[in-house]
Amino acid sequence: MLIIGSSDTRGATLPDPSQAWPNLVAAELTRVLGEPVDFVDLPLVPVGPKAVPRVKSALDREHPDIVVCSAGAYQFIVGTVGLRVRRRYGERAYRWFRKLETGFERKTASPSGGPARTNHTARWLARRVIGAEAPSTKEDVTRVQTEMFHKLSQREGLIVVLLTTPPIGESLEKENKGANRLLTEHQERMGAVARSHHFLIADCRPGFAAAAKVALRHSDGVHKGATGHRIQADAILSALLGSPSPLAPGEPAPPASAPGRTGA
Repeated sequence: MLIIGSSDTRGATLPDPSQAWPNLVAAELTRVLGEPVDFVDLPLVPVGPKAVPRVKSALDREHPDIVVCSAGAYQFIVGTVGLRVRRRYGERAYRWFRKLETGFERKTASPSGGPARTNHTARWLARRVIGAEAPSTKEDVTRVQTEMFHKLSQREGLIVVLLTTPPIGESLEKENKGANRLLTEHQERMGAVARSHHFLIADCRPGFAAAAKVALRHSDGVHKGATGHRIQADAILSALLGSPSPLAPGEPAPPASAPGRTGA
């Protein structure tokens, strides 16, 4: 199983990374299918000319049976202070800023979800004083993800799951006006492309909406907590094991593309 994701996919902010959804999905598929299912994580920023070739190289190298990818839009809906620092003051200033930011986040963030008051105030002040920029544009992200989907569709026998990303947290939405509206529009576009290729759709948004009062995200408004990862895992498993199912319980997984390879 190849996971095309981000730092959130790896559970970067979880106290226990084994709670990240790729681990949960692989463990459940192993139990249901009765054979080991492993995964390879491919962090991918859907920006620039190197993104799609990275996906192709991973497919050629890993020969996965299943690919799970997300159609996030953070690269054009969320601006960061760090990018403004890099573009205005250079790489050295950016590294210094990121070191300070990481240390501050570790000391003031609330792993349970809601941003601590000090953390939120500092972020607001940095945005007002320094400013924020998004790293890419809607056109570039859409182009890269569309091309990636086309490449995936050309792999015979490959099961592809598109994981929808839930809305960003309320505090981050306030800092990036209209971000969730743009995210929804982008997901509708990419969902249409995915369905045209007969990909499976794993929609975790209803699960997030139903658990709105639970701490689902880290204090940065993007990275998910353990409950958020569980909801995403359940959505993916439902897509893979639902009815009609490409991986019916009790049946073997599709044959691997590479001779002699086991697992997904």
